[in-house]
Amino acid sequence: MAEIRYIISDASKLLDVEPHVLRYWEEELELDIPRNELGHRYFREEDLTILKNVKKLKEQGLQLKAIKMLLPGILEDEKPNKQDDNKDKLFEGNVGYNELQQLKQVPMEVSTESYSNKVEKFQEFLKCVLEDTLKENNQVLKEQVTKEVSSEVRFLLEEREEKEEKRYKKLDETIREMQKTRQEIATTSKKRKKKRFKSKKIK
Repeated sequence: MAEIRYIISDASKLLDVEPHVLRYWEEELELDIPRNELGHRYFREEDLTILKNVKKLKEQGLQLKAIKMLLPGILEDEKPNKQDDNKDKLFEGNVGYNELQQLKQVPMEVSTESYSNKVEKFQEFLKCVLEDTLKENNQVLKEQVTKEVSSEVRFLLEEREEKEEKRYKKLDETIREMQKTRQEIATTSKKRKKKRFKSKKIK
């Protein structure tokens, strides 16, 4: 039976996300999306299932850096020879709710320089407070501080991701404009050839 392949526009409709978001996820998560002979992306059923899981995790509030850490578990679940009824399960048994909550609270490295200093300050602050907290054995204070710091780090990461997605959206629009321009040039060229052909016939 022939493998079903979806071009990026079809895949984006099926997943209800913009094409530039799929390109962004592919790059950030280092997904192995195949290309055809012309170098265009195509998506198989297993690719779509993985991307559905990525979308679910994004909707739950996880950042792409955290999702990338979970990706081996997702890919393992989507290997061939798995039961069909297990396909749509979100790596059940690999990562539980508590682990997901912990991942949300892990301060992650932000590549943008303007955010790096803030993240470092918060990490230093977290370290000092947690050391004092552990000495006092005050679990309530520990949870409260961790929640506040992780919330700030999450905000910084979301801001970075938003900027990246806007960049990919702009790139996507530029590609479309270039394709439109090429089509217009091709149409104009055809019209000129027809005119030349007609003028030669008249002579």
